[in-house]
Amino acid sequence: MQAGATTDIAAVPAGPQARWRRSRLTLALLSALAFVAGVALLQGAEPATRDADFLRLMRFMAALKGGFALTAFAACAWRLARPAAFWRGLAYVAGPPLMIVGAFALWVPREPGLAALVLHGGLFAVVAAALTDRDFVPDIALRRRALRASRSPRV
Repeated sequence: MQAGATTDIAAVPAGPQARWRRSRLTLALLSALAFVAGVALLQGAEPATRDADFLRLMRFMAALKGGFALTAFAACAWRLARPAAFWRGLAYVAGPPLMIVGAFALWVPREPGLAALVLHGGLFAVVAAALTDRDFVPDIALRRRALRASRSPRV
């Protein structure tokens, strides 16, 4: 490079970083849409049951699952900062929004079976992707390699 020359950032080709940035943006947009859809689902919704205890139980479960959905969103957004396999990336992007919609649908238990299916489908996608992903928590793999290297006899 010549002295005094500057590099134009727009001239740098978009690589994997841009693709993963788009994945994180897609996750955020889908989650926002799922939240809006869930709020719309609550507007004027009448529970299918009049049993107060059942409704209280379902709403407690919905709140708990909503917390799981927020945790899954944070974990997936963090994980999508690094490249992941296609199917894992898809699970990381689609899982939390499904969990969000399922939690809202569980709050108004008109179709609790369908709500639970959607919610647990998203949860299963995120957990399956995370458990099979070596790089989900990269420090653990690095520590294991370092531990094995320190235990091996030196020649």
